[in-house]
Amino acid sequence: MGFDQQEPTVFCVKQGQSGLWDVNEEGFDKPLASFDSADDAKQYADDLAKNKPGASVKFTD
Repeated sequence: MGFDQQEPTVFCVKQGQSGLWDVNEEGFDKPLASFDSADDAKQYADDLAKNKPGASVKFTD
């Protein structure tokens, strides 16, 4: 097994402690972006996933 093999990217959408909806890459704490609405956050995560082969979105409410 080589080091160049990677797990598929998962973008997570969840409500942060500040009340905003955060989008982050699974395994990383710092959000890529934060939004007032869950719909906007999910749309952003979906757009990111479309541009990265094999990526998916996980939504936690």
